[in-house]
Amino acid sequence: MANVKNAAIREIIIDRCLQDRKGYTVLQILKKCNAALELRGYREITSPNTILNDFVAISNRWHQNIVPVRKGRNIVYHYEDRQFSIFKAPIGEQDIIEMYEALETLKKFESYQGFEWIEELSWNIRSKLLMGNDAKPVMAFDDNKQLRGMEFFSQLHDYIRIEQPLQLKYQTYRSKDLMQLTVHPYFLKQYNSRWFLIAFNEQRQCISNFAIDRILTIETVGKKFIPTDIDFTEYYNNVIGVSFIPDEQPQEVLFEVEAIQYQYLESKPLHHSQKLKETTPDGNVIVSLFVIPNYELRQQLLSLGFKAKVLKPDKLREQMTYIAQKMNENYQLPQIG
Repeated sequence: MANVKNAAIREIIIDRCLQDRKGYTVLQILKKCNAALELRGYREITSPNTILNDFVAISNRWHQNIVPVRKGRNIVYHYEDRQFSIFKAPIGEQDIIEMYEALETLKKFESYQGFEWIEELSWNIRSKLLMGNDAKPVMAFDDNKQLRGMEFFSQLHDYIRIEQPLQLKYQTYRSKDLMQLTVHPYFLKQYNSRWFLIAFNEQRQCISNFAIDRILTIETVGKKFIPTDIDFTEYYNNVIGVSFIPDEQPQEVLFEVEAIQYQYLESKPLHHSQKLKETTPDGNVIVSLFVIPNYELRQQLLSLGFKAKVLKPDKLREQMTYIAQKMNENYQLPQIG
């Protein structure tokens, strides 16, 4: 690809444009590429020939025809195969070599504190590279191939970095109606194989979390950015999941669990603060967590079923009692006669 320094960014943008049903002219694609380049601090391209050369490079590299289609007075461009994307194409030998070189560079950081995730990432990528078409898998990783919205991930990362207010079109699971929200993005967090944007919500005047797979569109807004003093890395050190409860402080959560169930919890703690507090006379175990009680904590405790019982704080115990009562109502058999 011509102008190699920015080629990777242009390739991503061009690929999206060529997949789009409405099609884009060369000048429209040029404008979209420049918006992405500017966002990342790169110099803009000025010549439409750069885009045309990119077309040739993509076509040669991926063996796909890019066809011009007249639309009114304009000529727009598409992949001849409308289902094609460079991100769906098989990985070539040179790509594999480059990935291995990148992995070897990353592995140099494994011994540094905070870079422990490199080991799992390395094995995840290696397992996929080593898999031939007919090979039998020997490992499985917990990923979410159906997750939508990841095309916004790099944009959101950059908008957070440059402190850019945004307008989101967002749809919750609870409503069919689209919401149009103005937000000030602060942080990205993954939980349970999904990514969430943590941002100040102007409509609610508080910090909220937004599932990336529920975001439909993102646009920049010409407003002054509202900053925050919160260190989200430190804040989430005391939180399970992503639910944000302003001004809440972490507190001790105690729950009693059967000894057999604790063996599982001991090998896979609910939170890094988890401790064995004491053993009861009947052999059960009392477990301590130091967290901010939230929705995800309740979900984790509910996953233990009848084998666990919350002891404190009182508010959490009352919430769990209410949930248990509603569940009991759901499973009541109808009265006969």
